[in-house]
Amino acid sequence: MTDEKKTFIIRMLWYLVAAAIFALIIPIIFNVCKANDVTKIGFVMFGFDMVFSILVGLYAGKNEDSWIPLLFFPLLFVITAGSFFMGILRIVGIIYLAASLLAYGITKN
Repeated sequence: MTDEKKTFIIRMLWYLVAAAIFALIIPIIFNVCKANDVTKIGFVMFGFDMVFSILVGLYAGKNEDSWIPLLFFPLLFVITAGSFFMGILRIVGIIYLAASLLAYGITKN
C-alpha cells in the first residue's frame, strides 16, 4: 500500500471518528444530563452540529480533501436521530449536508 493511500485512509478514519463524536457522543451526554427538548434541539442540533458541519466542509476544502467525508456526519445523524431526537428531525441531516457542501465549495477556487 502506498503512502498516499495510507494517508487517505487515516484521514477518512479521523473524519469518521469526529462525525461519530458529534452524532453519537454529544447527544448521549445531553440525554444523560436530562436536557429538555428545546435545549437538545437548540444547542445540539443548531449549535454544535451545524458549526461542526460547516467546519468539516471548510477543513476538507482547505486541505484539498475529497468531498466523501462530508457525507459521514449527515448519514450518522440520520441513522441516530430517531433514538436521540424526534424522528421527524432526521430531515435536518440534509441541512447539515448542504452546509458542509457549501462550506466546502467556498474554499475551492
